[in-house]
Amino acid sequence: MQKIFRILLYLSLIFFIWYLYRADYLVFRDISFDAVKLSASMLILFAGFLVTCISWNQALRVSGKRVKFSDAVISHGKFIFSKYIPGKFWVILGRASHFSPQKKSLRLLSLVSLQEQLLFVWWGLVLSLPPTFFVSRKPWVALIILAAIVLLAFTFFNGWFHSRFSGLLSRLFKRDFDFRPMKISFFLRVSAPVFLFWLLWSAGFWFLMLSMYDNIPPLLALAFPAGITYGFVVIFMPAGIGVREGIVASFLIAGGISSANAVTISVISRFWFVAGEVFLFMLSRVLQLTGKQGGPQ
Repeated sequence: MQKIFRILLYLSLIFFIWYLYRADYLVFRDISFDAVKLSASMLILFAGFLVTCISWNQALRVSGKRVKFSDAVISHGKFIFSKYIPGKFWVILGRASHFSPQKKSLRLLSLVSLQEQLLFVWWGLVLSLPPTFFVSRKPWVALIILAAIVLLAFTFFNGWFHSRFSGLLSRLFKRDFDFRPMKISFFLRVSAPVFLFWLLWSAGFWFLMLSMYDNIPPLLALAFPAGITYGFVVIFMPAGIGVREGIVASFLIAGGISSANAVTISVISRFWFVAGEVFLFMLSRVLQLTGKQGGPQ
């Protein structure tokens, strides 16, 4: 299993580079930045990525898998680019494989990884409500999102839903599936760091916009979690490429930013966020190469 996921790591890097090339994001024209604000945005972005490791570490600990923070950084960081492989489930399986050389334990930790990712989506949807309602001024869309939030929360804790869903998958694929409801303690303790890294990324995005243009309303910072979340749930688009940028640009235009500037910001934000992913990937490699990798405590 470890060999398979090592191959996955290299494939994810190849797909990442290929999609950046195909998407033609390597174009910058007549863009100037305020160095101080840009630096602040990068530091806040990096802090947000460190908090994602805290979130993953907390999810493992709540589920009974006590590991060092350095191991959480390594397992999360080295598979960060697997999101660029179409399907999204490689993100969930990749980091779980770091602690699960056996198929049985991999299945259990994959469930933990899945539940943490579901909280990532859930809080992203929650933070997308204010810009949807107050910026785009589409209450009916906000109501649909609110309904999705309630429905997703229902699926978190409802045992009947999980047993029926597991049974359906078992019959379809002729394998045993055991999806368990999320514990309240898991929701409360993991939600705190998840909510925090969303806020940090949003704040970093706001500073990024301010480094290029003046007088950006703070509420427009929440266009970023909306774009990431909606891009994430589009399963067959790697890392939401194209979807995220379109959604972010549409919110910015609705907030009074010109179309040209909105598109520029949305494209630059992709590279800005990729810089954070590279930071976490490099940090995980440094920790691994310097012997900071430990094991269960």
